[in-house]
Amino acid sequence: MGTGSNWAVEVAEENYNEAKSDWIQNALNDPEADENTEGWFDLSERYDEEANNYSDYLEAEYEWHSSQDHSNFIIEFNRTIDEIRRILSSTIDQTVMNTIYKMIHIHAVTAMETYLGDSLKSAVIGNKIYIANAARNLEELSKKNFKLSEILSYEGDVEKIVLEQLGKYLYHDVSKVMKIYKATLGFSYTYDLKYLIEITTVRHDLVHRNGKNNEGVRVNLNPFDLKNAIDEVDKFINYLEISLQNHQP
Repeated sequence: MGTGSNWAVEVAEENYNEAKSDWIQNALNDPEADENTEGWFDLSERYDEEANNYSDYLEAEYEWHSSQDHSNFIIEFNRTIDEIRRILSSTIDQTVMNTIYKMIHIHAVTAMETYLGDSLKSAVIGNKIYIANAARNLEELSKKNFKLSEILSYEGDVEKIVLEQLGKYLYHDVSKVMKIYKATLGFSYTYDLKYLIEITTVRHDLVHRNGKNNEGVRVNLNPFDLKNAIDEVDKFINYLEISLQNHQP
């Protein structure tokens, strides 16, 4: 195992122990708690058990993204959008129409965020330039003071640290996501995000407010607006797909 990998393990262990202590102190409601505090040991074991499960998940995520062909993501996105369009154009029972319309809108945004997340993660994994960009430019990672020489001598561990961070972002926040694309891939976009932001705001109201906006007014969905929203999501993702194909690191 190379020096970069050893260093990455040390960073991961340091971050793990720090996060573990913070979690236990919060659970005990005692910011001064330590290993000698009653209840610390039991909570420590519980944290380790849950972390092991998460570690297995992260390893599976790493292996999956490492094995993916980028073209799979746009194929899956296009398939999902086609299915959503067919649902919208089908005969819908009036008694469940509003619920179906909500599901259609939410699912269109989900298709978009799935593409955005999977495309970014798979592009970064295995690319030393993108890994270095992420370590240097993503605020959450730049605080860890990664050294370029250590990043370039990794054996997978630094990638997993980056993958873990990329997995924490909300990919329906398109404005922030495009900043992350810029920070990691060096990709600059020219697409107007205004309508997409409106679409994702409606999605937020549907998911978290049961279809009401901040003023308590119910969001009215209709086939015309839904078609426009689906078309906009489709247009954006296909713009991004073509742009990424032509993008050089």
